[in-house]
Amino acid sequence: MLDANRVQTEIQKVLSDDPTIREANRIIVSVEKKGFWLKGREVVVLKGSVHSESDKQKAQKLASLHSGGRTVVDDIIVVH
Repeated sequence: MLDANRVQTEIQKVLSDDPTIREANRIIVSVEKKGFWLKGREVVVLKGSVHSESDKQKAQKLASLHSGGRTVVDDIIVVH
């Protein structure tokens, strides 16, 4: 499995480099150990805000593609 810091950096870069996600710089990527339901496994967490549901979905999809097999928790909110 890829190193957590590498995964976090790669996902943040992929999101920032995607010209179709407006204000991708408002999305914060972290890799965290989550509680009991995942038995302490690492997950990728997306936080922040975007202006459309499609931007949120694109960010989640890109994160999943680069997560190194980790579950992606999407805590991005859509603000209009």
